[in-house]
Amino acid sequence: MINLSVVIIDGNLTADPELKSVTVNSEQRSVANFSVAVNHDNEDDGRVSFVPVEVWGKYAEICYQHLKKGSPVVVHGSLRQDRWKDEAGNNHSRFKIMADEVLFRGRKPDQQQDQSH
Repeated sequence: MINLSVVIIDGNLTADPELKSVTVNSEQRSVANFSVAVNHDNEDDGRVSFVPVEVWGKYAEICYQHLKKGSPVVVHGSLRQDRWKDEAGNNHSRFKIMADEVLFRGRKPDQQQDQSH
């Protein structure tokens, strides 16, 4: 039996993506991290979820170059849980989306601003 974890979210970046270069199996790879704000329109309380996203490789560099705070995106990927212990021995965990695909919806915020003048 295969377990399946597929996630698709639609929202806006909460900040500019952060790009790092890391060594994986003696090879330098790029990784970008950003967070997407997802509005729950079907809720009356105006709730918003802030979902962390991680993108690897050349796609990480493309996201870093073209996405900015406020950029609308659709993210397709899988759910991953990171677990760790802090220095005091306390257990922590967080979920994030490991993106397979990031679709850029519309123009970048600075292009929209330039066209409004």
